[in-house]
Amino acid sequence: MKSIMVINSKGGSGKTTVSVNLAAYCAQKGFQTTLVDLDPQQSSSQWLEVRPASKSKIRGTKNFNKPLKQDKNSIVIYDVPAAIYGAKLVTYIKKANMIIVPVLPSPIDMKAAKAFIQQLRSMGPVIRNKIKVGLVANRCRANTNIFLELDTYLLREKGMKYITAFRDNTNYIKSARTGLGIFEMGESATAQDREEWKPLVKWIELNK
Repeated sequence: MKSIMVINSKGGSGKTTVSVNLAAYCAQKGFQTTLVDLDPQQSSSQWLEVRPASKSKIRGTKNFNKPLKQDKNSIVIYDVPAAIYGAKLVTYIKKANMIIVPVLPSPIDMKAAKAFIQQLRSMGPVIRNKIKVGLVANRCRANTNIFLELDTYLLREKGMKYITAFRDNTNYIKSARTGLGIFEMGESATAQDREEWKPLVKWIELNK
């Protein structure tokens, strides 16, 4: 079983966007996918509620301690709320074998990300390389100074893979409204988004 946690202590970093689109991709590929919505705003759960019945099934739960299937074909994705620190953060990450940290291109978000990533580094499972940590730039506009600053910063974070950057566009708004993932929407309209997702899908190594 793969257990993937999308987490950042800073609110508004796009954790739900990454979580639901990743869940949709995994389900579409035939994996038994569970989306665990731990955020009080319950945005992931709301996305599941509007998801068309004709699309690949994704199981939803808000129970962090719910027993989950451990077989090879199972994937669990945790959408984690902001402001998780200390002992609670340790408890959370023990559930994961992969962590995705989305970061927005803004000075406040980059400063918060630096502190959060330092917290992750100080934790045993991460230090012992039992948990893979990947960084994702989110809601980016190419060739802007602030994106270039974020891009440079993430590249310099040693020991944590800077995986990809997702552009800021209306496809993700449509995804949130319709319960669909980027890979379930029109190919021509989402061609660039699909390319941006490929490095993340490869990093997760779904077939291993």
